[in-house]
Amino acid sequence: MDVNGYIIRQKREKEKLNKDAFGTICSPTDLEVIEETNEGILEVILDLCTTLEIPYQQAFPESILLVEDSLLDIVRGLHLRQQYSAVLDLLDTFGKKINYQNARIVGHLMYFRAYANLFGNQDPQKAIHYFQRAYTLFRDERRYELMVLKGLATCYQANEENKRARIFFERVKHMEDEMKTQKQLGPSYYQAACFFADRGNQEKARAICDEGIETLLEVNMTDGLEELYFEKAIIQDDQREQIELLKQADYYAKLNENLSLKQMINEKLNRI
Repeated sequence: MDVNGYIIRQKREKEKLNKDAFGTICSPTDLEVIEETNEGILEVILDLCTTLEIPYQQAFPESILLVEDSLLDIVRGLHLRQQYSAVLDLLDTFGKKINYQNARIVGHLMYFRAYANLFGNQDPQKAIHYFQRAYTLFRDERRYELMVLKGLATCYQANEENKRARIFFERVKHMEDEMKTQKQLGPSYYQAACFFADRGNQEKARAICDEGIETLLEVNMTDGLEELYFEKAIIQDDQREQIELLKQADYYAKLNENLSLKQMINEKLNRI
């Protein structure tokens, strides 16, 4: 993803930190690439901004923040890190300026705004408003519909509307009984992606990887992300995109202590 690498370099130098001071986030080589080429994987950029206390609207160029797809990726990453005030700040500053073409993206951003209002601002009433708007856009996607219903149930419970909360929690329970549990999310998506990839249907495999990655991030789970990014990288033809996906897989393999996969990722990166 594009980033204002010079901002990161300036802040790092101002703090008198060497490139090897960020070993828990990225290698000195990766940091140099970010600072000199203005490109890097999103996860590392967000971690650098957090460590160096760089506002996200300074770290990313407007050409990224004013595009619906990339804004969603950034907001999703901040949601995973529970940086709710940053989510609301970006949505208020840039989200309202975008001429959206994809209603599904709008639904996701509504969900994140609702979640940030509920858990960040402790404002269940405002959260209900945005969860309801997201719900109208997710009626045909049961996984996301379930997430929104959980949010609404939590809001009503926080408002002490216990009868209404109970109704929504019962709907959530019914849907969960029909679907896989959260612990099965990562493996189920990964196995499905591998199934289609092995049969030559890379487009379907890629779509399943994307859906799995989105879902895990939005329910604040990282387990299994490394496998989905790795599988998506394996079926990627574009070498530059493949390298970025492998680096994202490596990031989550390290986070989840999946050492065997991390070794496979590093071997593949070394061969490229």
